[in-house]
Amino acid sequence: MAFDSAAWTKRANELVAKGDSANYGAATEATQFATSMLTALYGEKSTQLRSFSEGYEAITKIKGGNIPLLLCRHAIGAINNAKAELEAGLIVSLRLQVSGEVLGELVGMGKEILASNTDAAKNVGSVMIAAAFEDLLRRMGSELAGVKGRPSLQEILVSIKDAGVLKGGEIGTAQSFLKFRNDSLHADWANISRAQVESCMAFVEAMLLKHFS
Repeated sequence: MAFDSAAWTKRANELVAKGDSANYGAATEATQFATSMLTALYGEKSTQLRSFSEGYEAITKIKGGNIPLLLCRHAIGAINNAKAELEAGLIVSLRLQVSGEVLGELVGMGKEILASNTDAAKNVGSVMIAAAFEDLLRRMGSELAGVKGRPSLQEILVSIKDAGVLKGGEIGTAQSFLKFRNDSLHADWANISRAQVESCMAFVEAMLLKHFS
């Protein structure tokens, strides 16, 4: 079937127009469409879809809080971002790799969530920032250090260091965030502090500005 960008945009606008909702039915509808849209635009193995799925899983594990509302906001954020890229002509292939701009959007979403000074916000924000950190390293590796395939993040760090992309204290800082990434994506909330989330976010932003602006 041919890809119909107008149809995707129309349906996206319909869901976004409904706004946030604390209803599980609305959250499910938005989540399912976001998943379908990200799969169609970027591919089932894309960074965008993986990051969205990881954020979804993190939200469902939160104890207490308005889970449907958080899921709805998470889905609408992903839909808005994908729709904006589609309308701007930034999507040129179903397997488009994450760009610095998309990473910036992911960090922006993490910032918005962290604005709520709660443990739930810290946990969800940590997943988004950890995903952004991993995507950043993989992109730096492939574009700036000639890394091929999907080696471990530790291997990528070595390649980036050897290529002179990371220098001085940047190397140790990046190394220190590997455990944060693992703890976040495995929902080990007790091992994650807000300070860690904010520090990793600042590192990602600095690297985006330095290498992808």
